[in-house]
Amino acid sequence: MSEPIKKGDLCEVIDGLQGASSPNIGLIVEVLSLAGEHSKFGRIWRCQAEFAERGQPGVEVPGGTADFTQSWLRKLPPKPQAPKAKTSDLELTA
Repeated sequence: MSEPIKKGDLCEVIDGLQGASSPNIGLIVEVLSLAGEHSKFGRIWRCQAEFAERGQPGVEVPGGTADFTQSWLRKLPPKPQAPKAKTSDLELTA
């Protein structure tokens, strides 16, 4: 079972109000917060566009937020983190 969407996750927008012609499909967004529950659409997430072009790394859009229902988002795998150095592996010199 995959982990549910949460704050800080990167997601791809896979649907929208206009269905297949939604202008947001393919956009990569970062989940900022839970905006609430909608009676028809369910859980709604407030997201910020992290990439300037759909699917391509770009400049962060300050304040560019939008709300998406959970079913419109596909959670992306987390970015791999660099391994942390162990203190026992470091040599100290004076």
